[in-house]
Amino acid sequence: MVAMFSSGVPPEVVVYILADEKFFSPYRDYMKRIRVLVSGYRYKFQSAANRISRFVTVTPFKEFLVRFGQAVAFGDNMESYLSREVDVALSEYNANMMRKLESMNNFLAIFGTLNSSLVFLMADVTIISLLYSAGETLIRLVFLAVVAVAGTMGIFMYSLYKPETYVVRSRLDNYLALFVVMVTVSVSFLVGNFEVVMASGVLLTTMGLWYRVKENRINSVERHYVLFVRYFSRNYSVIGNLRESMYSVMRGELGSLRPFVVRAIRRLEMGVDKDKVLSLLGDESGSVLIQMMNKVITTTVTLGGKVKEVGEMLSKVGDSILNVRSRREQNGRAFESTMYALQAASAGVSAALISITGILDKLFQLPSVSSVFAFTPIDIGGVERLLLTLLVALSYTNGLGISVAYGRSMHASLYFMGVLLLISGLTFHIALILTGRIFGALYSPGGIITPGP
Repeated sequence: MVAMFSSGVPPEVVVYILADEKFFSPYRDYMKRIRVLVSGYRYKFQSAANRISRFVTVTPFKEFLVRFGQAVAFGDNMESYLSREVDVALSEYNANMMRKLESMNNFLAIFGTLNSSLVFLMADVTIISLLYSAGETLIRLVFLAVVAVAGTMGIFMYSLYKPETYVVRSRLDNYLALFVVMVTVSVSFLVGNFEVVMASGVLLTTMGLWYRVKENRINSVERHYVLFVRYFSRNYSVIGNLRESMYSVMRGELGSLRPFVVRAIRRLEMGVDKDKVLSLLGDESGSVLIQMMNKVITTTVTLGGKVKEVGEMLSKVGDSILNVRSRREQNGRAFESTMYALQAASAGVSAALISITGILDKLFQLPSVSSVFAFTPIDIGGVERLLLTLLVALSYTNGLGISVAYGRSMHASLYFMGVLLLISGLTFHIALILTGRIFGALYSPGGIITPGP
């Protein structure tokens, strides 16, 4: 809107343009309604905006429509008005995000502690089932309850602190990621052995690493693009030529954005339309933020608006968004290292529990003990599979939690899930072997416990 009003476009035309702009979805639907009321039913602009605002469910946009209609009706300077709106929106955004980050940190601390305590709950129930002859039914019921609690907490956390979408994904990426997760979850839960868990971890880590590297590259391009917009808008306001302005910016440090600018300059030299060149610059980046900012710059250049003022405003908006992401990444690194340590500790406790349960089961089967006390033996192999499956479930929920803490997409969470699966599988397998040898020494010749005849 600032770009169009800086070009001298009247409010009615601004609404018409936004109503036809697919990139402005879902707000374009409301602009279409305003256009119909203004052009078809001859409503005054303020009356049309007020009437349509009743159907808007997003509170900030609803309030903006009311103020926008009033500003148009009172004949305000729309550039100054919208600049104030941007400043207010940025202040509210930063304040809301800081509160959200603080709340998220508290919730993630509870989330990590709860997931770790679920393993100890399983351990306590297993020992109680053995001592009080509760059988494997109690263990399986508690296992289902624990998995349900972990899954519910993960879904609730993601719905509450869902990260913003800043990477353009193809349908193939979405279907492939969903397919890999479904396959690894199904196989890990159905088979439940060390080899399958490790294979699933390697697959998820490899695939998630590819997505994470791609997102890191896009994040780097976004940071350099904010600088590019600032210096390009200043140069263009003086030079007035798109190609020469890009050449001037190329003298500076553009980092990972440089290849995109080089391709844009080559297209201009080949006579490609400037609107198409700027559009491709945003599409090739794969970033939602760059596409949005690039759309504003393209509109300003096309309509002959005030590029310098619009560029300064865009760079300010981009800096605020990227600063919030940086703060979120700091929180993500701390939470990531904590969850890796807790996952390894949980896997080690689970392996030690298997060995202890095995020793107690053998001890209670000794004639000298079984003649006095009656204990129901349990399937140690079945308990081992249940605990390993529980660790797999916690790996997925904790991986999702790390992704939320970082503010990354679901695709990048595959990497954290894979790493947690590898940590769980390796720690569980190694700890099971070591504790098995330690407790196995009790039954060796000359050990503390001598097997019965």
